[in-house]
Amino acid sequence: MSRVFGTVGCAACHVPSLQTGPNVNPLFNNKVVALFSDLLLRDVGTGDGIRQEAAEPQEFRTPALWGLRLRRPLLHDGTAATIEDAIGRHGNEAAAARRRFQSLSTDQRATLLLFLKSL
Repeated sequence: MSRVFGTVGCAACHVPSLQTGPNVNPLFNNKVVALFSDLLLRDVGTGDGIRQEAAEPQEFRTPALWGLRLRRPLLHDGTAATIEDAIGRHGNEAAAARRRFQSLSTDQRATLLLFLKSL
């Protein structure tokens, strides 16, 4: 299921896993975390116009998708009722991934949504 996630381009920003750095606490020392985020500032066309710290008014940190199955509504402002709605709102840096998602076959789209709902 995650293959479609990568093929569409979601994994470019929603990186499946990151590794923590060295830490004296073994709970955090070089651990792989299935975060589904790169934690970078991105402009995907859903900005709220508010500058915050290093973030420009149109930027947000790539949200982690872990726990996605438990969250509604979606997006920073709650304007997406479904995962498909949220993907449909992706623009600017994420426009190509949105277009690839929209061009998927019905079966491929269902597979991707099932994967996302499992996170």
